Amino acid sequence: MSKSSDSKQIVGQLKETLQLDQASLEQPDSETKKLIRCLARQANISNRLEVVKQLREISPAGTTGPLLPEDLDVRRIPVEQGRQLTFALSGGDEWKPIAEKLGLNPQEIRYIDKRVLNPFDAVLCYVAGRRGLTVGNLYDVLSDCGVPRFADDYL
Repeated sequence: MSKSSDSKQIVGQLKETLQLDQASLEQPDSETKKLIRCLARQANISNRLEVVKQLREISPAGTTGPLLPEDLDVRRIPVEQGRQLTFALSGGDEWKPIAEKLGLNPQEIRYIDKRVLNPFDAVLCYVAGRRGLTVGNLYDVLSDCGVPRFADDYL
């Protein structure tokens, strides 16, 4: 059996066991989100990324959690992946509410905005150095701030 069909079977069993219909997967309540995230985390730990990807196909962005290990320090995100994320979020002002949610005050945000070419990279470095920041925490913040697609695409 191929990994793709195996992962579809695993996700199908999940839907059947939890008695989930397509509507509850497309707009999951908080309990369903927790269940999907838990299954995705276990699949990720077991190196079954195809299961996580299958779950991402049937649930909204920002539901499954990152493909990278959740407890990975953001300063250890692979260089090209981190670059793509910070470029995606540094083109305009979309990084500012995320920086605020990560604990930066208005003066810090204004300083970074006026002095740095890649502000979101500066935010990640600053927050990670000051109090620590994991990939899982960043994934949740991106989802909460209305950019869950970035969370799925880059983490």
